[in-house]
Amino acid sequence: MIRLALLATALVSGNLAAETLCSLGDLQRVISVEYESNEIAVPCQVRYKKVNEGEITYPWRAERQIGYCEARADALTAKFTALGWTCETQPESNPDLAEDHSASNP
Repeated sequence: MIRLALLATALVSGNLAAETLCSLGDLQRVISVEYESNEIAVPCQVRYKKVNEGEITYPWRAERQIGYCEARADALTAKFTALGWTCETQPESNPDLAEDHSASNP
């Protein structure tokens, strides 16, 4: 039960790496990866926000596989781009964490 409470706290206050904003007309979607800690790449989860609707979901999560969340976020961005959306990466919210992941994200 304590672990669940700690996990919930971490998810609410997760650390973000770069966010990608995708737009199509007036519609906007934000795709990002949240990390439980500044010092390690996992656990992580992909955060997907429908800006206009105010809806946030977490479609993917990884406990041990480094690079999984980043790959899923990249694949989702590629899917939006293929469907005609314009996607651009926003500045990183946590540059220290992004440096830690540079080796796992070519």
